[in-house]
Amino acid sequence: MGGPSFGSGRWQPPDWRPSDAERDDAIDALAAGAEAGRLSGDTFSHRIDQALAVQSHSELTQLVSDLPVPPEEPGFGQRVVNAVSAVAHFRFKIKAAWRGPSLPRLSLPGGPQGTLRIGRMPECDLQLFDTTVSRYHAEFRRGPSGWFLVDLGSTNGTRVNGWRITAPTVVHPGDEVSFGSVVFSLNGR
Repeated sequence: MGGPSFGSGRWQPPDWRPSDAERDDAIDALAAGAEAGRLSGDTFSHRIDQALAVQSHSELTQLVSDLPVPPEEPGFGQRVVNAVSAVAHFRFKIKAAWRGPSLPRLSLPGGPQGTLRIGRMPECDLQLFDTTVSRYHAEFRRGPSGWFLVDLGSTNGTRVNGWRITAPTVVHPGDEVSFGSVVFSLNGR
């Protein structure tokens, strides 16, 4: 995932997360590639899983950059491949929905506060009493386009939707964030 650019003196947000519609378009392109014989069954299956899990628009674009544009009207083979990809996408959503309700919710401040520090120390805005959480573990920072999560060099890592982050990462309502082994689901504001 592309990180923020600080070299120019202006802060730029990292590469944006693809929308569901963009993921669906990529899956259509993968299906067309499989139907045209440009992807093996294993490669197709692997790329479908990747399309559902990528964290940035550029990663999604790379998955389909070597494939033809999907046809307007799918043939029988295309419909079969679309059905298989829909099942894979449905399975991914079921897993997320099953786990989601059991997670504690975390709401980010709606006022002027620009930073929310997470860690074990008493001066942290969100103090977590867990040995897998570092003293100063991570921070939520408000940027011009919303909230970003930044790992502060924690020992056990900070994750967004299961992916360990190494650069400021945009977060949205519904995202799963974890600090060591402590996991939350972000609430919308």
